[in-house]
Amino acid sequence: MKKAVRYLLFALSLALFLCVTALVLTAARERRHLTTCKKVEISFKDTLNFVSEDDVRGYLKKECPVFTGMRVDSIKLHEIEKVLDSRSAILSSQAWTSDSVLHISIVQREPVARMETADHAFYIDDRGFIFPIQGDCGKAFPIVKGYLPLHEPVGYKGQPATEEGRLWTGSVLSMLEWMRKNKWDRKVEMIKVEANGDLVVVPLEGRERFILGKPEAIPEKFTKINEYYRKIKPSVEEDLYTSVNLKYKGQIICRK
Repeated sequence: MKKAVRYLLFALSLALFLCVTALVLTAARERRHLTTCKKVEISFKDTLNFVSEDDVRGYLKKECPVFTGMRVDSIKLHEIEKVLDSRSAILSSQAWTSDSVLHISIVQREPVARMETADHAFYIDDRGFIFPIQGDCGKAFPIVKGYLPLHEPVGYKGQPATEEGRLWTGSVLSMLEWMRKNKWDRKVEMIKVEANGDLVVVPLEGRERFILGKPEAIPEKFTKINEYYRKIKPSVEEDLYTSVNLKYKGQIICRK
């Protein structure tokens, strides 16, 4: 077969393929243009319970049109995501359509601690994002309470408003992460913040209160707590000490 004939057949085949592809795409666009949304399916990528399916529908009902009956190609997916992502307990959302269904997937914001001041309580995530307590997520978190250097109002959401607050929460979050990795979070009832800024660890068992001081040199200070339990506590009468000061390098100061 001559080269010219082969080239002609190839060109015709390519043209036919492109025509068929164009027809298929046109038909798909036309079908999508005529397809209406028949239902909305909402799913969650985590097991937290801050936000329910009814909550999501309620958020959308306030700020978006009713989707059922709308043409799927007219649904503004980015607007749906914008509305949902503005909610403090939602970390991210994704919306897409398939056939006649609008799908919405939710990732909730997971706290790493509950913080409490004299005025109110709030959650904080591992990025230092503060958000209000709502619902029951079904999980327990470490409690940090007392004289926190955080003065955001009730209902606040976002990073701490001051540089001091951001630095402090960063240090405390690093401490809580270290505690989780070393399974200390399971042994501690709460962490108190005294008026002078000292952190005090309150264990689940025993009368001892361990004074850490500032949220720094955490591994060394918890090593001293282990030394107290291993060397000091067994050598004295039960519940003799109530205060164990670990603030000073190389020292464990015990008081009745």
